[in-house]
Amino acid sequence: MDPNGWKLGVDSKVSWVYVEPLFPKKGEQVVIRIQTGATDRVHTVRLVSFQLGREKQIVLHKVRQSPFSLYEGSVKVLDDPIYWYFMIQAEDRAYSYSTAGLKASVPPLRECFSLRPGLQDVPWVGGAICYQIFPDRFKKGGSHTGAIPGEYSFDGGIVTVHSFDEQPLEYESGRCLDFFNGDLAGIEDSLDHFKKLSVDTLYLNPIGRARTTHRYDCTDFFHVDEKLGGDEAFEHLCNTLHAQGMKIIIDISINHTGTEHPWYKKALSDPHSEEASYYYFNEDGSVACWQDVPTLPQLNYTSEALRDHIYRAPDSVMRSFLKPPYLQDGWRLDVSSEVGRRGDDQLCEEIWREVRLAVKEENPQAYLVGEDWVDSTPFLQGDMWDATMNYLGSSRPMRSWMGETDRYMTDGWGHQPAKTRPFTGDEFAQALQSHLTGMPGQMLGMQMNLINSHDTPRLYNNTELFNWPLYRGLVRLLYLLPGMPNIYYGEEIALAGPYGTVERARYPMQWDENVWDHDFFALYTELGEMRKTYADTLKRGGWAVVASDEHTLTFARYDAALAIVCILSRAETDVIVTFSNAMLCLSTLIEGMKQQVQISTEEVQVALAPCESILFVAKR
Repeated sequence: MDPNGWKLGVDSKVSWVYVEPLFPKKGEQVVIRIQTGATDRVHTVRLVSFQLGREKQIVLHKVRQSPFSLYEGSVKVLDDPIYWYFMIQAEDRAYSYSTAGLKASVPPLRECFSLRPGLQDVPWVGGAICYQIFPDRFKKGGSHTGAIPGEYSFDGGIVTVHSFDEQPLEYESGRCLDFFNGDLAGIEDSLDHFKKLSVDTLYLNPIGRARTTHRYDCTDFFHVDEKLGGDEAFEHLCNTLHAQGMKIIIDISINHTGTEHPWYKKALSDPHSEEASYYYFNEDGSVACWQDVPTLPQLNYTSEALRDHIYRAPDSVMRSFLKPPYLQDGWRLDVSSEVGRRGDDQLCEEIWREVRLAVKEENPQAYLVGEDWVDSTPFLQGDMWDATMNYLGSSRPMRSWMGETDRYMTDGWGHQPAKTRPFTGDEFAQALQSHLTGMPGQMLGMQMNLINSHDTPRLYNNTELFNWPLYRGLVRLLYLLPGMPNIYYGEEIALAGPYGTVERARYPMQWDENVWDHDFFALYTELGEMRKTYADTLKRGGWAVVASDEHTLTFARYDAALAIVCILSRAETDVIVTFSNAMLCLSTLIEGMKQQVQISTEEVQVALAPCESILFVAKR
């Protein structure tokens, strides 16, 4: 027997599997655990924590012997945050274990595990499946709602209305005034569709009064656009969803208004008005706009009155919709890393800390998910957002695995990415590992993971590189990542939308099942059932990038009893993927094809066809 074989079985993370409770209060005892391979070559295991300026060591007790050894001990949380690592005294010498893995040296603080007491969990997110809807393009249910052709002009265009068998107009001709008149009643009429997908959470792009189809140019934060059915339709939708045990999250941009907003008009007509203090002005007297988009004047949060209106007062926008009659379940925060930033004013973090206090006072379980395309960890420390739309940790590496040039290496808005050398399995593993270890472990289960969105071209429509087996593997992985998967409406049927512009990512939903791709729909329904079946493991389980090589990636979620394993291959020939069984300690296959999966004490072998993937479940 290899005297160092036990090292392959070492594992611990900031997850419910190894830390309990995961969300402690200051002064509370916390149980912390570590796994090693079953062996007699490990003599003692210590937890080394930093408390009140001193290092404190605790000898852990072995509480499980087989098929792996599990050690645990408890420590009182006195610091904020508390840091720790493990010291394993083996037969030959002592080793440390931290986020950097097993080392013969002592890890620096930046590599230690950490836990922040008093952090507010949003526990419903980790086991959820989210479905994103661009309301105008989803479904029309109300006979008396919607825009009327020629109803008004705006931004150089005029309102047009289209049927669901037409395509959206390009911006130059439609000016985002090409309405399809999807509405809230249509969303409510689609409950059966959501249930087939096991969807229990809806995320809607903005629904406030606005001129455009996207509604990021808000003209009234306090009321739902009548073209969607108005306040009454939203109240009815919320009540219907809640009666079905479903949640609803609404998109809002508190960074700017539209130019048709009464605040903006008042600010222009009276430079001495209170409303004028709500905006930034350029030297020439014009109102400053976000990213120089002339229809989106930026809000100025040096105004205390503005803060009260938007989020601070009991009757503010962000608090009002969390109350009856709506009881909305959360907010998606548009361009959230840019809010409050102009010149010397850098108020972003201050604003989000205040927003969190206000929102959580109204409903501690209300969900705050920010839009941020890069590393969001500064905002995910428990005092601002709960989550980010996880472009960095899911969409961007997934699209790179498919062979698409990263958005930030693409000209313009990134809607025409060129084909490039795809990620290798090792590169994909590195991207996932760095994200999953870089974010605070307590926050991982609240992230919103995605492949496609209203701001990205639909990956499966990239005709230059689409490969169904490869894409199927990415969707399987999406449903396994810590947090909740977010389905962008229509991707479950392979909705059309050629590459080129943002408008092409917003084609109208098709309800004629004869035009659906039923392989897609079957995949999403099967994965929805899987998440329901193994909800506890996915909500509270640990995670591991188990193995990788040039062509393959193996990822797992697990708890003390079972593991769910996803293997992706981009090899162009049949391949047998072999990985060590020392850490997962898989035994009996629960779900999966026995002719494909062979489990032994030492290793697991899985046979895959070219570019294929597999998701299987086994006992530990």
